[in-house]
Amino acid sequence: MRNRQTRECGRCLFWQLGRVALAAVVLSAMGSCAPGFYQKMADRETQRILFGKTGKVENVDPESLDIQEEAMKSLDDLEKNDQREEYLGKMAEIEQGARVLKLDDALDLAIHHNRGYLSQKETLYLQALDLTLTRHELAPIFYGNLDVGTQSDAREGDQPPEKIEVQTEQDVIDPLTGDPVLDPETGKVKTEIVTEIIEKKVDGLIATNTFTRHQSVGFTMLQRTGARLAADFTSDFLSFVAGDRSINHSALAVTLTQPLLKGGGFKVTLENLTQADRDLLYAMRDFANFRRDFIVGIVARYYNVLQARDTVRNNYVAYDGFRKIVAREEALAEEDRRTQTELGQLRQAMLQAESQWVNAVRDYENQLDEMKIELGLPLDDKFILEEDEISRLKIEDPDIKRDQAVKVAMVARPDLQTVTDRIDDAERRIKVAKVELQAGLDAVARYDAISDPGDITPNINFERKNWSAGLELDLPLDRKAERNFYRSTLIELEQAKRQETLAHDQVRLQVYDDWRALEQARRNYEISQSGVELAQRRLEEQQLLNELGQGDARDLIDAQRDLVNSLNQRTSTLVDHTLARLRLWQDMGVLYINGDGSWEKKLEAEGQADE
Repeated sequence: MRNRQTRECGRCLFWQLGRVALAAVVLSAMGSCAPGFYQKMADRETQRILFGKTGKVENVDPESLDIQEEAMKSLDDLEKNDQREEYLGKMAEIEQGARVLKLDDALDLAIHHNRGYLSQKETLYLQALDLTLTRHELAPIFYGNLDVGTQSDAREGDQPPEKIEVQTEQDVIDPLTGDPVLDPETGKVKTEIVTEIIEKKVDGLIATNTFTRHQSVGFTMLQRTGARLAADFTSDFLSFVAGDRSINHSALAVTLTQPLLKGGGFKVTLENLTQADRDLLYAMRDFANFRRDFIVGIVARYYNVLQARDTVRNNYVAYDGFRKIVAREEALAEEDRRTQTELGQLRQAMLQAESQWVNAVRDYENQLDEMKIELGLPLDDKFILEEDEISRLKIEDPDIKRDQAVKVAMVARPDLQTVTDRIDDAERRIKVAKVELQAGLDAVARYDAISDPGDITPNINFERKNWSAGLELDLPLDRKAERNFYRSTLIELEQAKRQETLAHDQVRLQVYDDWRALEQARRNYEISQSGVELAQRRLEEQQLLNELGQGDARDLIDAQRDLVNSLNQRTSTLVDHTLARLRLWQDMGVLYINGDGSWEKKLEAEGQADE
């Protein structure tokens, strides 16, 4: 009998272990595909949150929030440079056959491949990802676990005699006659099974084998009212494999806690979710501002590279002019028509012009390579920027007065909306802090049900239940932390109000400064234009006088240098005026960035500001 029970317990153990192994295989198979599944679910939920807020923030659309980096576009479709510019020196050979990158192409590459821009999008994505977890706290949170194991305990020592059942077949004997009893149907002697218990003393090892399993499932859920519902089902199973005993205990517990005071817990419960949601909105507004600043920065770098190329050209023209003058003056010096002093001055000026030209070429190369990094292109890629972009620049009026620009900025700037909203946040936190100062009173209800003793199945006997209900009171005897929190929220409100007035003043200052920079660049352009015309006339005059032998070498050198400086200054002021105009639109909040990086100016908010 004992051996049969042992075999049955062994089969039970084998069945339990097989079931656990099967469950492990299934979970392992699920786990092999889980990472990709979780990634898709995270992207789907996060994008749903981000896309839902794009309607509340200008200058941000769903396309601009996609964090999946696109494959690098090939530059083979761009136009090739088939010109060899002499003023670039050896660099002209490198640029021959390079692709010509227009401003629109550069902006499109930057907005899709610039590392800093992609990082900003990912930062915004991560904040939205954190919000999914905050929202998850107000949803049912399920859990489940399973622990299984076996244990064998063996030791040496004497055991009590083991009782062994021995079954034998014997003839049935008539007690009166002592003769065997015949079976009337078969005519044969009847037989019967006789069971005997034999005690056998066993010396040696004493072994005890057990199998255990613990499993639990349940969920918790926090309601918006502050109520928390928790349910938990547990089952513990213990089997002595070599014995005739199994123990199973199962229990179901349900607990409900509902705050009655402190506004029912509503304000406190939703505060974290409300603030996290608003923080994401603020971050998206910051991203809208970042996009404007980023595009203006790329445009500035593009024009600066072209300006550096133009500086190379101007310096080369000066150097080449000095070379021609020195060659002519050397011929005249051989005829004793020029002094060595004048010739030395011109040679010195030629060397200085050559040095300036070489330095300008190096600066242009560096800026072009830095442009590649900004666009996310490999440094080995060969491209140049379209020179005609500089020739297209012109002085344009902003078509708006300074006071009107300030009014538009006060309406259109998203960061001003944020500082105003932060005052609302501070006022809301004050209300929460006031609630935390109050006494706490929670209604608590609990229901428990367990299984019957000796039941080897995880069944719950709902007749064997236990329930309780009561109130938990938290008297406001120690409210030091809550007091400090309340006082800090009052201070935060005053800080938020000051920050709002400061932000408005700073926006006014930015617009005023942009306006001054625009006017300054306009005036500097006009001065440089006049300087170019004057320097050209002076140079022509000095060259003519020099040919007639009546000029002074120093005057010729000064005229040549002034012309180069005036040409460089004219290009610089033209670029400065263009960038100052873009920064004015940016600081007004009316520079809108499209999905390909191009921009457009929208002044719809101007009419709102005038009303």
